[in-house]
Amino acid sequence: MKFGLLYEMETPRPWNERSEYNIYWQALEQIELADQVGFDCVWEVEHHFLEEYSHSSAPEVFFGAVSQRTKNIRIGHGVRLLPFNFNHPIKLAEQAAVLDIMSNGRVEFGIGRSTTVQELDGFGIDYARTREEVREAAEVIVKAWTEEVLEFDGKLLKIPPRRVIPKPIQKPHPPMWMACVAPDSYELAGNRGLGVLSFTFNFDQVKKALAKYRRAFDARCDQIPRFPNQGFANMVVCHVAQTKADIAIGIDGARWFLHHVGLLFRPMMVKNQLYSYEYTRNLFNTDVDPGDLPDEALKEHPLVVVGTVEEVIGKLEELQRAGVDQVICFKQAGHIPHANIMRSFELMGRHVLPHFKKREASAAQASAQ
Repeated sequence: MKFGLLYEMETPRPWNERSEYNIYWQALEQIELADQVGFDCVWEVEHHFLEEYSHSSAPEVFFGAVSQRTKNIRIGHGVRLLPFNFNHPIKLAEQAAVLDIMSNGRVEFGIGRSTTVQELDGFGIDYARTREEVREAAEVIVKAWTEEVLEFDGKLLKIPPRRVIPKPIQKPHPPMWMACVAPDSYELAGNRGLGVLSFTFNFDQVKKALAKYRRAFDARCDQIPRFPNQGFANMVVCHVAQTKADIAIGIDGARWFLHHVGLLFRPMMVKNQLYSYEYTRNLFNTDVDPGDLPDEALKEHPLVVVGTVEEVIGKLEELQRAGVDQVICFKQAGHIPHANIMRSFELMGRHVLPHFKKREASAAQASAQ
């Protein structure tokens, strides 16, 4: 099982003139440390208008800095928004190719459509067209990366013959992933030969989704990338601590994050499009706002991985047994201070990551005998 990170650039109120500056530069310092201690991948979102929850509207710019301050960690867009009003697919292909060059071939490319009224309405996007637009945009991106001259005659998008430059240095192109939240999106990703970036906070649903995804992947008939990616990555809120006080800080960060995730879905529920109350209840596996859950209930949640080294390892082993290929650790959650996050990275590098690397080495040795 590999270990990734996710950055939303959360910037909780109260704000001051340095709030966003601090969040970005602290994230860069955290990622540099993550690279040193052995994390496999860092993912950053693209979001717009989501005050406090995510101030990450230009990941391609931030990742330019990451590419020059790290050596080994892979750099993942988790995800770029593909509906046409957000981004033209040729621009996305060009930006990712430049990042691949500047990072010496470390790019992972995730795609998605957005699931918030704030973003969709803010960019004037037709909800009913999002999946069609994502499908065509993804095909254009692959063609731009792999064909000497791109030409596209789609139902929604027409592109005359053009030479798209530069090309990525990974051949035939960077690995491709898809954000999955809605139950049917996992099968869609499998059918298209895309890896899964799962953002569901219900472990039972994750296990069911993983099984559906594997079946769809094996029977895929609409593959988009030139090579398939069967990776299944799942997000957890993760904070490793040594004291009760630090554990409480981590739990509070998880509570803040999960509450604000719930707030994102409410406008769409009111419009009764894409999501329902039942859907969001299943998303968190709770009937109450996650922000109202007591500390013990949050600490017991399978995808809130907050606690001592031993407690964190125990929960992560459950994910590994379920078949998750990469656990994506969300650390910059709510009001968790930068110093505490850095200590969590150090503890993971000293204890957690070596534990799983040792398990993998033992399993590989056993299979070779």
